[in-house]
Amino acid sequence: MTERHCWSRLSRALPRVLLAAACVTASVSDGGGFGLPSLTDALTHPPPATGPFAYNSFVPSGTQGASYVDPVFGTTVRQLTTDHVNDDIYARNMWWNADEMRYLHRTTNGTPFADFWEVIDVATGKVTHRGIPIGGVVGGAGPFAADGGFDPVDPNVLYALGPTSIYKITLNADGTWTSVVYFTPPGGAPLKSLGGTLNWFDARGRYMLVRYGAEPSVHLYDRQNMAAGPYVNPVRGDNTIDTGSYIGITPDGQFLVGYAKGLGLQGLVGVSWKIDRAKRAIAPSPNMFWSLCGDHGSFLSASDGHNYMITFDCYDSPEIWRVDITNNAKGLGYAQQKALPNNKRLITLTWNDAGHVTTVARGPLQDWAFLATEDGTDTFNSGTADANGNIMPWHAYRQEIIAVNVLTGQARSLAHHRSRSVFNHYFASPRLSASWGGMYVGFASNFNQSGVNDVYVVPFSATSGTISPTVSSTSPNRGLPRSDRR
Repeated sequence: MTERHCWSRLSRALPRVLLAAACVTASVSDGGGFGLPSLTDALTHPPPATGPFAYNSFVPSGTQGASYVDPVFGTTVRQLTTDHVNDDIYARNMWWNADEMRYLHRTTNGTPFADFWEVIDVATGKVTHRGIPIGGVVGGAGPFAADGGFDPVDPNVLYALGPTSIYKITLNADGTWTSVVYFTPPGGAPLKSLGGTLNWFDARGRYMLVRYGAEPSVHLYDRQNMAAGPYVNPVRGDNTIDTGSYIGITPDGQFLVGYAKGLGLQGLVGVSWKIDRAKRAIAPSPNMFWSLCGDHGSFLSASDGHNYMITFDCYDSPEIWRVDITNNAKGLGYAQQKALPNNKRLITLTWNDAGHVTTVARGPLQDWAFLATEDGTDTFNSGTADANGNIMPWHAYRQEIIAVNVLTGQARSLAHHRSRSVFNHYFASPRLSASWGGMYVGFASNFNQSGVNDVYVVPFSATSGTISPTVSSTSPNRGLPRSDRR
């Protein structure tokens, strides 16, 4: 995705900074926590203004793989990148390999190539493979860097999109790799981007989306029967992807999903297409399910059998919603859309808070989504210390990485992302991404440094992927009362 497209998303997703602040409520209930890290209370948690983790002065060590314990929430944060190269991290799970132990980073560091990928071991921060060409072959073009990514099943395979072919790249144990042509569109049609936002594989790796040729240009393939060709009724990309949005596939492989322009209350609407596997067909027309904000959000196949978009209402209330993508919201107003079956308000923010969302694709944590709140009024070196040594002013959920169980509504605050002045530079926004099973959530941050953007990771699963910190901290503070609780 281009920076222009991403900024247009941000401006559509939530209004720019407003002076009014809304009362904040938390949706906190008892749900299956799996012994997960975080705080789940109904308190406001400002970061410290003084001490070794002071909000305006603490910067991680700059050593790749180094970590620290968040002084407020008690979770461990590990630094994955130190090159300060703007990374393509975003909502989709494909930045993580199938066993969730590796991360794919776009960089320019360490080889003669101008722009390439490197693979990072998440547990150690070690680069295991370097100089992987984004276009699939050395010297090949890489016009779709944000569309490449890992296979959801084979932990040693990733894919790169060149101008006319998708390349399958296999990682070897000795740090080398092989690259072969995996898919070429019929008739040699040129490949096109899917928007760099959502997975183009389902979580089991059976179904694959690919975009090529004239409109309608988004095609669905069954990888168990590639010879049969694409499903009928391909989907248009000109009024979705080319307008700055995206198309992807739900984790369970039941729907294509995206965002379309020129429809809905404000000219943007979430859309879904049911997949008919027996007839090898995509629904001939999209279903419009939500038009109360722009396209910032992510899709989740929950354990209750429903598919949801976790997204914003930013037109009449600053809220995070669970939205059933099978609902028909065409022609409906704000209150009517919210009242549709299975829709649920998860968190209320303030009018200062923009954000990004990512979701877990499979496994016991499949009902969890992650939210990064982004307050543009939190600028470089802003805030003052109160009598307790906390930075002020502050409000609930401000500048946090938050895990939300979309069925129970349980919200778990994981960390302050500590990225400042996020509206001044797109790549300073956290743009978080969850691994396939939710073992990790990664995010970008500048840590109060202009133009210094790196990728960090917090482990979420309590049963695997535990990180031992290299920097110690004090115990989490008890926080301040939130203004409201529902």
